[in-house]
Amino acid sequence: MTSRGAGLFAILIAAAVMWVMPSASVGSTADLGKAGDALRDVTAGVGDAVQGTVDKTVAKTNEAVRRTRAKAGSAVDRAKQGKAATRATATDPKTQPPLHGSNPHGQGGVTVVDTDPSSERPLASDPSGRASGEEAIVGRARGEQVNGTFRGHITILALLGNEVAGVDTGPGETKNGPLQPVQTGVLDPLCTGLANQVCLSVLTANSTSTASGSTNDFAIARASVLGLGVGAAESQGVILQDANCQTAGGSSKAANVTSSSGTAVASAANSSSTSRSCRGQAPVVTNTSSVIGLGGVGVPLPAAGCANGTPDTVTGLPGVLPIVCNADDVAGAAAVREALDVFVLQVGGMSLAKETTAASESFSVAPPETSRAQCSDGADNDGDGAVDAADPGCHTDGDPTNMASFNPNDNDETNSGGGGGGGGSGGSGDDDAAQCSDGRDNDGDGRVDSRDGGCHTDGNPNNAESFDPSDDDESGGGDGGGSGDGDDGAGAPTGGQDTDASELPFTGADVVGLALAGLLMLAGGLLLRRREDAHAAH
Repeated sequence: MTSRGAGLFAILIAAAVMWVMPSASVGSTADLGKAGDALRDVTAGVGDAVQGTVDKTVAKTNEAVRRTRAKAGSAVDRAKQGKAATRATATDPKTQPPLHGSNPHGQGGVTVVDTDPSSERPLASDPSGRASGEEAIVGRARGEQVNGTFRGHITILALLGNEVAGVDTGPGETKNGPLQPVQTGVLDPLCTGLANQVCLSVLTANSTSTASGSTNDFAIARASVLGLGVGAAESQGVILQDANCQTAGGSSKAANVTSSSGTAVASAANSSSTSRSCRGQAPVVTNTSSVIGLGGVGVPLPAAGCANGTPDTVTGLPGVLPIVCNADDVAGAAAVREALDVFVLQVGGMSLAKETTAASESFSVAPPETSRAQCSDGADNDGDGAVDAADPGCHTDGDPTNMASFNPNDNDETNSGGGGGGGGSGGSGDDDAAQCSDGRDNDGDGRVDSRDGGCHTDGNPNNAESFDPSDDDESGGGDGGGSGDGDDGAGAPTGGQDTDASELPFTGADVVGLALAGLLMLAGGLLLRRREDAHAAH
């Protein structure tokens, strides 16, 4: 049989099945079963052709999607490399360091290499550096607020627009770097065994985010030997919020030596930036940095302003290898500080490359003036040591590990429930209400109140007229007659006759038969289309 003939044949059979269905549905289930078996035999020969057509269609679709994604990805890359024109242009990019992203955040970074650095401000906050055009990023720790949610990220290493290693956290998460098992299994016990006199940390990357902030800490190496602390390269990015204020801070250090009291012994490059915004108050911003110091006193190398923290100290070889120490930029609540910037072949506002050591930045936004519910105000309102999403009283099921049950609009953080939707009592309903109107899944079948057949006198959750909100038993068929044996006879969808499991509740039509009819109709259409495509190809 040709594909055209098979297609027409399949459609005719499908039409016949649909014609017979209404009358067959009132017959016995056994008759419908026989009809279904006969239809399965008839369609056996068509199945292979249908499957072949579907496989080819899916393959063509997948290929088209792949090509579309590739084109879209190239367009996005071009847009990123072009660095969107919506950003402002720095008047003096050499001494105006870039903020990364416009969300509230605290960020510290050890080293960044940027060829053909952009003069646009701000740059993108992409951890890989692709969107910002930064070719190499080492040790960038960032705590950020995105659409009201706090997140953390540590870029351990990113090269040429690809993040090689990183750590990312969302609310309620704590994650560590790849060497954490070595740290906890070998180095920490060694430190404890030596009475904390010799301690070593290697490639630390700890990120913790909660409903009220994010703390991120990175270090390539840290050591404490007989009271002397050494940090080879480290950075921190933190953002925290309470009911009234938000504080963001970033810091970075490279090759630091401190005494047991915290006094600086020697340093190469340090920077820190802090921004604090409170309701009804002007933001408070602080930026500090220094390059090269001994005994807490700056050494005038490469220039005096570098060691004593003078902002925007320009030194080095003009045009060939200019150097900027303590590059500084403050705009409202946003602040950036880069301890050491080295440029290669700079002409005007353009340069071949920029290498940054010990950068930090911060940007904070005061919480909104409108009052916030207790479960989203960043405060421990019930004094149980847990805040917002970490408090069982803010979850409808009382489980603080289940983010799906977190209710940020609950205005009662106590674990006994109440306050508009949550508490730790396991639900948001009224304890005095009947089970069929309390907003809870009392029988554990995944359905609540009017959506539960047990709350309907006929057992049919699709029949709004049979819903009984006063029913205090959500299980089974309810107390109004269940699914077919009610006192008034209304529970039986077909005049008192039980509905077979393979039948639809209203029509009684055989589901298997309808499915086969639909399959035949589809097969016929596909085969006819295949014939038309073949004809068009000739």
